[in-house]
Amino acid sequence: MALVSMKRLMNHAIANKYAVGYFEAWNMDSILAVVDAAEKTDSPVIIGFGGQFIGSKKRTVKENIYHYGSLGKSIAENTKVPVALLLNEAHEIPMLINGLKAGFNAIMYEDHSISLKEFIEINKYLVRTAHYCGADVEAEIGELPNADISTDSISQGKMTDPEEAAYFVEETGIDALAVAVGNVHLLENKKSDLDFDLIKALRKKVKVPLVLHGGTGISPENLKEAINLGMCKVNVGTVMKRAFLKSVQLYLKDHEVDRMDPHDIIGKGGELDMLSGAREAIAEEVVRFMKIFGCVNKAHLI
Repeated sequence: MALVSMKRLMNHAIANKYAVGYFEAWNMDSILAVVDAAEKTDSPVIIGFGGQFIGSKKRTVKENIYHYGSLGKSIAENTKVPVALLLNEAHEIPMLINGLKAGFNAIMYEDHSISLKEFIEINKYLVRTAHYCGADVEAEIGELPNADISTDSISQGKMTDPEEAAYFVEETGIDALAVAVGNVHLLENKKSDLDFDLIKALRKKVKVPLVLHGGTGISPENLKEAINLGMCKVNVGTVMKRAFLKSVQLYLKDHEVDRMDPHDIIGKGGELDMLSGAREAIAEEVVRFMKIFGCVNKAHLI
């Protein structure tokens, strides 16, 4: 099926009381794992990559956003279910513009260090540019805390203010708003407590689809309640990388790789292929979340 707009997927989710998942990939195996899960379950899906990671100045090997855009677009256009392609949480405007040129049909800029006024002006520009290209824009008001598994700590965040959120949406014309309602980025060892009263207030004030980041750290019960209250898109990423790592760790524990053909381990795609097993592990997690979101068996309806 052809690439479809993120707005179209979110609007269908709202109308049918489910959420569409954005599952953040980092390479071809991970993005194909997401598509595997979507096709297996007949689920609409948003695929894509994290701009904050691709564009990080700490990268030892620099990346080209055109490679990621071309890969994602090709996969989306050759998938059996409706797919949108998001460049998520990029910290640099030029990367987002190049992302649009590369084939992404949804973008999101993130910078919590600037004023609301400046953030509005940047998003106005991005909306004009993206809409001209037929793409959608997501933005965040409020700030999610970040969990650090190495210290078992959580940073300070800022809950979304409904009045500020409504003003921002009206001023910018964005297509989706990510909100901070108790959700936490990178949370694994515990579950966050969502403020359902705040979600209700935001749903009343804000006229665009609401997005919940930090899906890994939210319990199934809380996810379902948030979706019932109007959340129509949920972002998931951390659990996918953890599934990949656990699969590789288990493989290395169970196989004497120094006495194996390296082509069997990587590249052949057979029963002994470590990366094929990791891809399946990622897909299993994606399927689990799709069932929670209620998007299973919805793709053919779009």
